[in-house]
Amino acid sequence: MNYIQENTSEVDFYTSMTDVARWLEIDLKNYDWHISDIEGAWPELDDPSWVLGEELTAKLKEFDYQFVWSVLSAFPKGTEPFTTDKPFADGNPEFWEGEPEKQLQDSQFEIVCWDSSATLFIGLPNALGKKLVANAPGIKDLNKENRQRQC
Repeated sequence: MNYIQENTSEVDFYTSMTDVARWLEIDLKNYDWHISDIEGAWPELDDPSWVLGEELTAKLKEFDYQFVWSVLSAFPKGTEPFTTDKPFADGNPEFWEGEPEKQLQDSQFEIVCWDSSATLFIGLPNALGKKLVANAPGIKDLNKENRQRQC
C-alpha cells in the first residue's frame, strides 16, 4: 500500500518521524533504519546511514528533527547493518507513476521525505496502512493519485 501526505495545514511540518510513528502506531525502536539521500535531520548523520531504532528514538526525543529529503527504510530489529546510496528521493520520478515499489526490497516499508512538502509511505503492510488512514491528516492513496495524474 502506498500513500502520500501533502497539501494539509494540519501538520506542523513534513516530515516528522515522531508524527509518522504516532500515525502508524509503531515504536521506532522496534525497527532498524537505513537512511539515505539525506537533507535535514541531525548534523552528525552520515549519508547514507544505518541507524538503530533506539538511536533514532533518542535523537527524536532530543529534538523532533525535520527530514527535508530522504528515504527511511524500516528493517526488522537485528538486521545486519549495511549502507547503499540506492534509495533516493530527490529527482526520483518513479514515485509519480503507477504503483511505486520499495527501493530496498528487503525493507518492511519506506518513508520518503519529499522536499519538506510531502511524505510518501511506500510498501506499507495492510495493517499499518489502515492505521495511517485512520490517524494521519491529509492522507491519500498514492497509487490512485498516480492513476489520476496519467489521465
